[in-house]
Amino acid sequence: MFKLFCIVLASTILLARVAAAQVGGIAPKFLIDPNSPDAARQIKPSDDGQASVVLGKDGVTATIKSGPANYPGIAIKSESGAPWDLSPFGHIEAKVTNASDKPMGISMRVDGDNWTVSNTESVTVKPGESKLVKVIFGYQYGFKPGPSVKSSSISEVLFFIGKSDAVRSFRIEELQASGSAGEHPPVDPSTVRVKPENGAIFAAGMKIGPDKQLMAKNGASAQVAPDGAGLLINFAGGSKAESITIQPAVGSWQLTDHLQVQVKIKNIGTAPLTPKARLESKGGTTATVATATPIPPGGEGEIAIPFAAAGSPVIPTDPRQMVAGAGSWNEQNWSPQKGTGTEFVSGWVKGVTLLSDQTDGAKQFLVTAVTASVPVPDIPAWVGQRPPVEGDWVKTFDENFDTDTLDLHTWNIYTANFWDKRTHFSKDNTYIKDGKLVLHYEKKTGYQNDKVDGTNTVGKTDYAAGFADTYGKWVQRYGYFETRVKLPKAPGLWPAFWTMPDRGVEAGPQWKRSDTGNGGMEFDILEYLSGWGPYRYNMAFHWDGYGKNHKSAGSSCNYVLPDKDGFITTGLYWVPGLAVYYAQGKEVLRWESPRVCSVPSFLMFSFVSGGWDNAPLEDSKLPDDFVIDYVRVWQRKDLASPVDGPKPNQGLPSSLD
Repeated sequence: MFKLFCIVLASTILLARVAAAQVGGIAPKFLIDPNSPDAARQIKPSDDGQASVVLGKDGVTATIKSGPANYPGIAIKSESGAPWDLSPFGHIEAKVTNASDKPMGISMRVDGDNWTVSNTESVTVKPGESKLVKVIFGYQYGFKPGPSVKSSSISEVLFFIGKSDAVRSFRIEELQASGSAGEHPPVDPSTVRVKPENGAIFAAGMKIGPDKQLMAKNGASAQVAPDGAGLLINFAGGSKAESITIQPAVGSWQLTDHLQVQVKIKNIGTAPLTPKARLESKGGTTATVATATPIPPGGEGEIAIPFAAAGSPVIPTDPRQMVAGAGSWNEQNWSPQKGTGTEFVSGWVKGVTLLSDQTDGAKQFLVTAVTASVPVPDIPAWVGQRPPVEGDWVKTFDENFDTDTLDLHTWNIYTANFWDKRTHFSKDNTYIKDGKLVLHYEKKTGYQNDKVDGTNTVGKTDYAAGFADTYGKWVQRYGYFETRVKLPKAPGLWPAFWTMPDRGVEAGPQWKRSDTGNGGMEFDILEYLSGWGPYRYNMAFHWDGYGKNHKSAGSSCNYVLPDKDGFITTGLYWVPGLAVYYAQGKEVLRWESPRVCSVPSFLMFSFVSGGWDNAPLEDSKLPDDFVIDYVRVWQRKDLASPVDGPKPNQGLPSSLD
C-alpha cells in the first residue's frame, strides 16, 4: 500500500508540473522521471570514472570527484535507448542546483543523432542556488546561432562541469522539452549588429537620436545642426578630456566589409582646429588619429581612422613582461605587449569618438559625414620577389602551380581531419585551375580521404574540401616562407596557411615527428575565420604540445587589404630566436625569444569549417574556394642545413595512386 501511495504521489507531482509548465496549448515532455524504476538505465556517467549518480525524489544528483578529466559529467538518454523525437518542441531545459560549497559552472549539451552536431549552454551557479539552463535547438553559448541539431532525433543530453580540483555535486531537476518548434531566442539589443548602407554611419539629413546617439563628456556638447547639414560639436576648452561619441541607435555597427572610417569636418569656429578621433568596439579601440594638418576657420578636413594597428604587435619574451598594464595574460596564452597591436573588432563597433585637440580656447565644428570605407592598396614592389630582410638568400621552393595537375611527389592531398567533424578531404576538391591551386569546399557526402573499408564507411561526412601539405616530402628549418592566396567569402569557413615540425621518419610516428614540444612549434601564418569578414585574420604561435603545457601567442585582429585581384600575400621570416609575420609587405607580428622553433617544418594549407569565433556555415552560400597562387621559400645561405629540401616520400601513405 505504501508503494502504491508513493507511485500515486509521484504521478500527482508530475501532472502538477506539466500543468504548470504547459504553454501555448502544448505540454512539455519530461525526459526523465527520477522516481521511475527505469531512470537508472537512462543515465551514464562519463567514461573518466570521476562521476557518480544518486536518484532521489528531488531529481538526479551527480557527484564529480577531483581528477584530470576536462569535462566530467553524466549523459541522459531515452528510456528505450533510441533517440527522442522532440520535433514539436523548441528547446530543452532543466533546473540545476549547486549542491557544493563553491560556485560552479554547469553546462548542458544536446546531441543530435550524430554527437558531432550539438548545441550547448552554460550557467554559473552559486552554492545552494538553482538556475534554469535552456538549449534552444540551433542555438548555443548565449543563444547565438549554432549547428542545426535535428530535434526529431536527439540522442542524449549531457551535463558536465570543468576540470575539478575538489569534489563537486549538482542536482538536475525537471529535465524537459518545451516551447514550440522553430523557436528563436529573444533579441538582446546588445547583440544587434547593423551594416550601414554604403558604409554611411552619418550623412547630412540622416536621422539621429541626439539623446541616445550623441554622448558628451567633460564639458563638450553636440547636437544636430538646425539645417540638418551635420552634427554641431562644441568643445568648451575647459578640459583636455572633452569628447563626443557618436553611437549606433541600437547595438553595434558591423563594419567587416570595410577597413577604415573617414570623418569629414568643417571648422566653423574662429581658430585653427586639429581634431582627433578613434573608434570604439566590443574588443577595444583603434589608435587615436588627428587630421594631417590644422583646419583653418571656414576650412574643411578629414580624419581617416584605420582599423589596423598603428604598429606591429610584439609578443614578449616572457609573459611576466605583460603584467604592467596588459589586459589579460597567463602562462598558457600570451598577449602582445601593452601599446603594440590592436584589439579593435570591426564586427562590433560601438562608437566614433571625437576628442579635443588639447589647445586652449573653445572650438566649434561640424561633422558633415562619417563613412566606413576601403582604402587603395599599397604593396611594396619586393613582395613575391625576395625576402623582406637583406641577406645572402637562395630561393629553395618555387611552386607556381603551372602544371595541369598537382605534383604529388611534393604535395600530399590526404590527412586526418583534426579540426572539425563535418568535412572530409577528397582528391576531387584539390585541383589546379588557371595556374592556381584550388581547395574547393562544397556540400557533398563522401568519405575521409576518399576511402571505404569493406562495408564500413571511413569518416563519412556531408561536406567535402581540398587539402595540401608537404609532410614527409619537403621541409626547411629557418628562412622566409611566402604565399599569395584568395580567401573564401561564405560564412563559417576556416582556411589556413601554416607550418608544423617534421623531424623525419627516424623520429617515429607522426605525433612524435610533429610534436610542437622539444623545440618544435606550430606557425599559424594566416588563419582565417570567414565570419570576420574579408579583411581580418588571425596569426599565432603554438608550442609545448597541446596538453596541459600548451602555450600560445598571437593576434586575432590583423586587418589586411587584398590587392586589386583580391589576393593577400603573407609570409613568415624565421631565423634563430626570431619569428616575424608579414602581410602585403608590412610587418604584422613579431616574437623574439629563445623558444622560437628550431625544428625543420613542412608547409600546410588546410580548409575546414568552424573555428572558435566563426559564423554558422550556410549551405546556400556554398560552394566556395580557397585559392593559392604561389608558394615561395628562401633560405639564407649561412642558415642552410642538410635537413632542408625534398624528402624521399617519408610522409603519410602515398597519394600517388
